Amino acid sequence: MLIYGLMKYVESVPLRYDKVMNVLTLGRHGQAREILLNEVKAGMEVLDIGCGTGVFALAAAEKGAKITCVDASASMLRIFRQRISQRPDLEPSLDIRECGAASIGHVLKDRRFDLVTASLMLGELPASVRTHTIRVSGTLLKDGGRFVVCDEFWPRNPFLSVVYHLLFWIFFIPNFLLTRTLIQPVKGFDEDISSAGLVIAKRYSLLMGAMAILWLEPGATEGCTSRAC
Repeated sequence: MLIYGLMKYVESVPLRYDKVMNVLTLGRHGQAREILLNEVKAGMEVLDIGCGTGVFALAAAEKGAKITCVDASASMLRIFRQRISQRPDLEPSLDIRECGAASIGHVLKDRRFDLVTASLMLGELPASVRTHTIRVSGTLLKDGGRFVVCDEFWPRNPFLSVVYHLLFWIFFIPNFLLTRTLIQPVKGFDEDISSAGLVIAKRYSLLMGAMAILWLEPGATEGCTSRAC
């Protein structure tokens, strides 16, 4: 639960963001990035929502994919562009858009992607914006495309949910002092993906279940549903 609070705090020093986040998540931040990179193939059109300082996007471009990178943080994108300047060979494969998640449908309305990724950013969004972002992400997928999400999710187990409620109020003040925002693990995700016409095809838990990677696909499939995974 403290992941988001600490994450927002280290965003104030974007140059060190990725290293600090990897320490805070006991290496799982980097592990999650590698798992997401396994989904990237040469020639793919990829949308990275909340691209941050571009570590994932640059690695995906190295694999031969075309990456559209979206983030609302000018300071994060400044670091990203500095990194691109050191890899000019990758610049043609990268399309950077400075905009919030709520605007991606408007900004990218005529684009379709083989893969859409969102890592540790959904919990920063107000509930209505998160629902909208998930729905729009589904509409931006090509036939056979996948939306892969890595985030901290509110537990569905009733006992763990009570524990999370207690931790939320314990950490409420330090979180607010660090971030000046009210952020928490993603809650109501099953309802969000259901309204977007998406189902969970696969789930991978990280950090003793505090984080998870979810592979989302449009429509009913023979894979598992969100409740079953």
